[in-house]
Amino acid sequence: MVNAHHAHDEPPVASIEDGGPPTSPRLQEKPHSYRYDVVQGFFTQNGPEPKHLDFEHMLERNFGLVDSSAERWNNLRRDVKKLQDEADAGTLYKVMFLGRHGQGWHNYGASKYGVDPWEDKWTFLNGDGEITWGPDPELTPLGVNQARAIQKCWKEQIPFNPPITEKEMKWFVSPLTRTGQTMLESWGDLLVGTPEVWEDWREIYGSHTCDKRSTKSYIQKRFPTFNIEDGFAEEDELWTPDDRETDAHMQMRAQRAMDRLFGENGSGETFISVTSHSAILRNLLAVLHHQPYPLATGEMIPVVVKATKIEQGQQVS
Repeated sequence: MVNAHHAHDEPPVASIEDGGPPTSPRLQEKPHSYRYDVVQGFFTQNGPEPKHLDFEHMLERNFGLVDSSAERWNNLRRDVKKLQDEADAGTLYKVMFLGRHGQGWHNYGASKYGVDPWEDKWTFLNGDGEITWGPDPELTPLGVNQARAIQKCWKEQIPFNPPITEKEMKWFVSPLTRTGQTMLESWGDLLVGTPEVWEDWREIYGSHTCDKRSTKSYIQKRFPTFNIEDGFAEEDELWTPDDRETDAHMQMRAQRAMDRLFGENGSGETFISVTSHSAILRNLLAVLHHQPYPLATGEMIPVVVKATKIEQGQQVS
């Protein structure tokens, strides 16, 4: 943790509606159970070219799928299954759709006041008398529309058989209101499974009021179709007013969530949707050894992930 009132977020999270600079937090967390890598060649965003198209163009290009044929999703299924069938024991593959929430009132507040005033003063308050951004803000109308653009794109994919059936896909979501709203608006009536709420998918915690979550009771009432993980506390016990979580700690959480997802009691599905936040996703991409890829509000990046089991005593960086 760092002293919250002396250090700005780097980059300033609420202020980067466009995703911010094309930089990555340095990978500080050593692998735990698996080493994670990205399989290139399936989605434009995964490289080798750095980010060069905005998300609107990616939506027009089937979320960035390199294969634009009518069989594109069936080909993706086939190719990932082939990778899995030919893999060594202890190597697993999944396709993850990592989405950042749409614009929230904290993002709006940051754009209203500018980066330095926001980071120095406003982010520690709940609002300014006109708008409220803490704790746990809602999406703005623009944020709702950003999420609905993803739903529109998924619906355009339906004739091409995307892997979004209940048997094929598993949905995960951060416990914050803006991600819950984004998940529902991004999927609409296509959401046929039961989304799981995990604390580890939430944004940087501490000091900034927008990152303090609501109570478990509120989340259950607001999002009755969500399944909240075991051990989830009623009150937010992770957020404190004086400390701000570090990149190293977020990478620990990201690694832990991934190990849980790929582990023995993890998800049997190959296709995974995660609705989360910019800073935790920046750190997750670092854990995945993905190139820097800042996500704008409402943006989603697909990643084909290779997980290699680490044997005890094995040194992996």
